[in-house]
Amino acid sequence: MRATTFVLSLALVVVGLSWIPTRTSAQDAASAEEAPRGVYARVIVDRVDLRSGPGSTFRRVWVGSRGDVFPITERGTHAYWFRVELPDGTQAYVPGDAVYAHELSAEEATGGRIAPDVFAPPALPHAVGELAFSFGVLGISETGIGSGFMAIRPAINLAPEFAIEATAAASVGVGGRIFLGTLGGLVNVFPTSPVVPFLALGGGFARSDPNADAFLLRSGWRGAMYAGGGLRIGFRYRITLRLEARAWVLFDENEFSEQEEVTGGLTVFF
Repeated sequence: MRATTFVLSLALVVVGLSWIPTRTSAQDAASAEEAPRGVYARVIVDRVDLRSGPGSTFRRVWVGSRGDVFPITERGTHAYWFRVELPDGTQAYVPGDAVYAHELSAEEATGGRIAPDVFAPPALPHAVGELAFSFGVLGISETGIGSGFMAIRPAINLAPEFAIEATAAASVGVGGRIFLGTLGGLVNVFPTSPVVPFLALGGGFARSDPNADAFLLRSGWRGAMYAGGGLRIGFRYRITLRLEARAWVLFDENEFSEQEEVTGGLTVFF
């Protein structure tokens, strides 16, 4: 009986000793993965690429400049890469030798940005291109008649301030249908701001397909030119609202017509 009691007691002691280190290791791992709130990574180099994963082979999603700060959500667990939160609410990784980790207040970290929990700078300064989807009205200025309008606008960024943009659009109304294809330039003002004004100018072609009882449009091909501008409004999690207005001129060797576009939609950066 005493021997049985001794063996059971010894077994309990061994199990207890083996459990304590395992629990401690789990706690240490958890504390190593999660950074305390209020700890930020400040960029100490002129420029650093923030990537989608902890390694230089992952896709670049943001570019940090000297003095930029990012909240640390995970530190020291992936070959000295910190996982940080970007201003738009998404996550990225930054190499530890490019930043200095220290504590900051929320006011210091936001840098005076207005409503940082709602608005965020769009990914425009770090994007290769953009794809916009716009919906609205194309109106004929002489008559005030408006037609439904839809456009897809891909763009390639040559710099944060300038892009080359194409437009493929269609308008359908009581007078008939108009199809537009154009190419032009896009000038971005304040590209790092949550609200980015832009100017657009370009030209291309238009194809008119009027209804049988319509007299405002003439069937056939003609030239098209436009000028206008708008706003991009950036929200967290890379939601960017795009509002714009453009003045169009459709022309051929005999006549021209003026039309106005008012649209809104969403844009995606890549």
